[in-house]
Amino acid sequence: MKLKILFFIVIFSIFSFVLKSQDKLLNLKDAKITLKNNVVLVINQPNPNGIVATTNGGIVSEGDLNRVAWKINNSTGTYTIPFWKEGRIDFVYTIKTAGSSPGTLIASTRATGADNTPLPTVAPAVEDLNINGTNGSYYVVDRYWILRKDGWTTEPSATLTFTYRDNAEIASPNTITESNLSAQLWGQDPYATAGTYSWVPDAFDIFQGYSTALGTADPANNRVTNVVPPAGYQGGFYTWILVDKAHPLPVTLLYFKVYCVGKYVALKWETASEINCEYYLVERSSDGIYWEPVAYIQGAGNSNEVSTYSWVDNFDSKGKALYYRLTQFDYDGEYEVLGTQSILCNAADDDHWITINTDIFNNILINFTATEGEPYEIKVFNLLGELMYFQSGTVENSIEQFIIPTYGWASSIYLVDVSSLLVNKSQKVYIQEMDY
Repeated sequence: MKLKILFFIVIFSIFSFVLKSQDKLLNLKDAKITLKNNVVLVINQPNPNGIVATTNGGIVSEGDLNRVAWKINNSTGTYTIPFWKEGRIDFVYTIKTAGSSPGTLIASTRATGADNTPLPTVAPAVEDLNINGTNGSYYVVDRYWILRKDGWTTEPSATLTFTYRDNAEIASPNTITESNLSAQLWGQDPYATAGTYSWVPDAFDIFQGYSTALGTADPANNRVTNVVPPAGYQGGFYTWILVDKAHPLPVTLLYFKVYCVGKYVALKWETASEINCEYYLVERSSDGIYWEPVAYIQGAGNSNEVSTYSWVDNFDSKGKALYYRLTQFDYDGEYEVLGTQSILCNAADDDHWITINTDIFNNILINFTATEGEPYEIKVFNLLGELMYFQSGTVENSIEQFIIPTYGWASSIYLVDVSSLLVNKSQKVYIQEMDY
């Protein structure tokens, strides 16, 4: 089949090159096209048969910006890009529900060494391959897939198939059980501030029976099939890896911050998932060297939901800077320092706020601000709606602190409701009956 090169354009050192045949198909047969120097191969054919190749034909990418751009528009079907590296390593994009038009799938792939570096830099750039603070590259297939789009204001819904080279990309020093392979994408964390990215799905989701692991391992054909991007990521236009799902790349701490509430310091942190987390220790220091424990906050144990923690330090630093250190402890005694922050608070602040937590003894901790003389009420209900605790009164201090003992309460979820004239808050807490 005779191919005609329509044009070759150079823009900002990025080469784009459109191949069209007389019947608008790219028929490679046994030939191979090698993309180098950030070349983009444009397939201007929405038909799923827009690229045809034999087992000896394919497209060599092996670079983040050596890309295939397939103008699919609002078509559906199974689109196979016959990537090649010492053999076919097909990437398959099966569209179930069409996207809007125009729309282009942009795809590239490249192999790495066992440490999976360098990390992909196509925005949003991958930041790490960490497992609980430890490099997890030996559990990851030594290849990245970088998928992006052009157009598609309404993205198609698709399933994906990733093919890798057998021995070359999973062999020692990797420690991969091939039948455990599943996919993860580097995407915007839905629970964090804009611009915060992480590996999805998170560690706990995959760890708990692998019920939300993406794709089905097919070791006989060196691939992971039927990868359905999770809700919110339906088009799959992200950077992808294949990972041994017994050792997924996790999301743990989303953020840890301290801020001023008048002359006092408030701490807040969130986790996207927790595994074996018993409690958090908050420490305070006046110099960042010598630390004293000031709070023990109960952890979520094992959770696949976002957990939000907050605590207010009712300590007057008299205008001096303070340091706070947050440490997470597991049930087995292992611990990890999650972060250290410093802050100086000396300004008046009339903001009203309420925090509700539990400590390691399962007491309920309540802090809130109000105006002196302002009435308040505290209620705690069980799951049957029965009132377990009630207290009312008038505020005596600018920050009120309460400890509600829960001795003798059954292990369950309880609803805590705190209200004053200006603010109110209801929050569920889990109380575990203590074995004294």
